[in-house]
Amino acid sequence: MEKTTIVLREDVKQALLREFGKRKMSAIINDLLFKELILQKEKDMFGSDKWLTGKKIKEARDHHDRF
Repeated sequence: MEKTTIVLREDVKQALLREFGKRKMSAIINDLLFKELILQKEKDMFGSDKWLTGKKIKEARDHHDRF
């Protein structure tokens, strides 16, 4: 484990303190960062654009409609 310093906005800090307390703040921040940055990459389909994820095929633009 390595210690580092992060700068939080005051409203984010107060919300974390209210919700989880001072002692659990590091664990919660680590969990959130891991879920958003690491696990999110594993869920994406290989080679797909991020703007396509979660969209239905019908919502995607057909390449023939440009001509």
